[in-house]
Amino acid sequence: MPKSVVLFLAMLVAGTAAPVLALSGNVVGAPNVSARLESSVRGVGPGQSFRVALVLELGKGWHTYWRNPGDSGRATQLAWTLPAGFRAGRIEWPAPHRFVLAPLVNFGYANTAVYLVRIHAPATLRPAGTVTLRADASWLVCSDVCIPESAKLTLTLPARPTPAPPDPAAAALFAHAIDSLPRPATGSIGAMMRDGRILIRLGADVRPSLATARALQFLPYEDGMIDYSAPQQVRRDGGVIEISMQPGFQPHAGPLRGLVIASVPDGAKAPSRVALAIAPTLAVTATPRVTAGSTSAGAPPAGRNAAPSSTTPEPATPPRSDAGALWPLAGLALLGGLILNLMPCVLPVLSIKAVSLVEQAARHPREVRHKGLAFGGGVVSSMVALATVLIALRAGGAGVGWGFQLQSPRFVTLMSYLLLLVGLNLSGVFEFGGAFADVGERLTRDGGVRGSFFTGVLTTLVASPCTAPFMATAVGVALTESAARALTIFAALGVGLSLPVVAISFAPWMRRALPRPGPWTLTFRQLLAFPMYASVAWLLWVLSQQASATGFAAALGGTVLIGLAAWGLRESKGRVRRLATVVAIAALIAAVALPLAYQPARASATPAGAAVAGGWVPYDPARVLRLRAQARPLFIDFTARWCLTCLVDERTVLEDPAVRAYLRARDVTLMRADWTNGDPRITRALASFGRAGVPLYVAYGGTPGSRRARILPQILTARIVERAFAQLPVQRSR
Repeated sequence: MPKSVVLFLAMLVAGTAAPVLALSGNVVGAPNVSARLESSVRGVGPGQSFRVALVLELGKGWHTYWRNPGDSGRATQLAWTLPAGFRAGRIEWPAPHRFVLAPLVNFGYANTAVYLVRIHAPATLRPAGTVTLRADASWLVCSDVCIPESAKLTLTLPARPTPAPPDPAAAALFAHAIDSLPRPATGSIGAMMRDGRILIRLGADVRPSLATARALQFLPYEDGMIDYSAPQQVRRDGGVIEISMQPGFQPHAGPLRGLVIASVPDGAKAPSRVALAIAPTLAVTATPRVTAGSTSAGAPPAGRNAAPSSTTPEPATPPRSDAGALWPLAGLALLGGLILNLMPCVLPVLSIKAVSLVEQAARHPREVRHKGLAFGGGVVSSMVALATVLIALRAGGAGVGWGFQLQSPRFVTLMSYLLLLVGLNLSGVFEFGGAFADVGERLTRDGGVRGSFFTGVLTTLVASPCTAPFMATAVGVALTESAARALTIFAALGVGLSLPVVAISFAPWMRRALPRPGPWTLTFRQLLAFPMYASVAWLLWVLSQQASATGFAAALGGTVLIGLAAWGLRESKGRVRRLATVVAIAALIAAVALPLAYQPARASATPAGAAVAGGWVPYDPARVLRLRAQARPLFIDFTARWCLTCLVDERTVLEDPAVRAYLRARDVTLMRADWTNGDPRITRALASFGRAGVPLYVAYGGTPGSRRARILPQILTARIVERAFAQLPVQRSR
């Protein structure tokens, strides 16, 4: 079955959370991973510093991840609960292996993963009893599928009056893990941009020596610096080694922290694996510039920067929030869902349901509450189902975000069919027991409760192209959380989206504030058909940006068949009932089969290297790096043709001649990141700013000499854009 159809059906049913292992104990076993804590010493003495290891024993064919997982995956995380006075350091990451799952490249560990952490005991520790260390560990383990798992682990050690000796039983484990840690590199190490590529230059004096090393590759600590799947080119000039790499989705000037991994011949034995930790400063220069120990004045020597830095480059993926931050995020999602009701893609459907409730309140006031709750259940369950599909795809390595389903031309086609049927129903071309909001009334005696549920499902589907203030932050952070926490945030978003209709169903005073039912409601229903037709026209325009001419023609033919099916449903009475029903069913099947049979080949919304209309340039991570390094002003518009909020902002603000003249006078480069058809570079760039969807507006260089990014609100005004660059001097006309 085509992927788009699977996604379409999955979002029409309530989902369940992705599988999550959450067990506790000294050793936690699972089908794919066995987790435990090990200590390097037999006990703990006052002021003693010792190592503890999180050990993951992986099943055959499974792997877990390094601090930078690569194109997909998630780094293993540890949260400690320690006795008073104890401190835990950061994870010490062994050098990872490279896993190629075309077209993705990941970094991590197979068979056994050992994560070292240094624990510091207080000098006031009393030498009596025991010390219990507790750790909440979470990791992602992948093979053909990816499964997020977690465990609560404990380690109990005796307290001693003096520092405890090493534990012989664990000596081999810790010796091998420590030997796998990166070695600090010293010597002449430089990094620069040259000919659109990142170049690392290792001098002949670099120690440990790489003179006989083979199969060199660079792995960055920070995501987005390089393109992981692009080949790295290694060139030797005497004793100097140059590694050339393709920039990633979000390169930035400054320290280029990471590992150089190489195979070094070891006599008759198999080649040993060496990992050197480096941190040269990436500079944008025409020719290489190398200084001993570092590459720019003020940058500390590489050897002293071998350990992972606590400084996260800007922009950065938001850190995993703690448990106390869940409810504020859920509150933001709820508020964003409330605002989402005002979006043009959602308001017509809500108006249909609200009018239906007002009409029926006079006849069946009790049933109105049931319908309101059913509507809310439809919204929340379909929102959770959508989130489940999104989380599962991301866990499996797919670069998707909010609104991902609209990147599929087939899904856009099916959505246009659905909204066309809604519009024809409202226009009275055919009926299922009344209006669309009461679909299913003939199938149940609950007065249309089932219809209310599926109206809630429809509301979620038509809301998916939209984003609202407060919503973007909550959704962006949710996708960095565990499955259970993420689904809680998405459920809160659904509650906010459904709250107005549920409130109307329970509050008579709110219904009394609306006009009384009468003949006007029929006219109003028919008028509401036209926003649906407008939505169909918009979706077909989006499809024209995504599909080939053949695929677009197939969709247009499908709309004609949908009209024929609607006619057949209308005529399903009297003598021709059976024939008309057969025609309607055949037309529906043919309409769906057309876009599936003629797979619409995606046409790039912004061809590589082409200029975008109106003076915009296409998104180019390497160009972003160069402009930031030069402190040049830059405005990036992360957008998509199916994003209504994006289109409104573009038409009312970004294409405003006065705004364009203002930015042009300040020599601001305008860059458009078009996400209409999906683009892994753009998906990862969005994630680096803590966002899962569009719109996103980023301004660089708002003040002279500034390289920092500023994220602008999702609802733009001319004043907001102008203020972002107000401190820049006006350039003389050239």
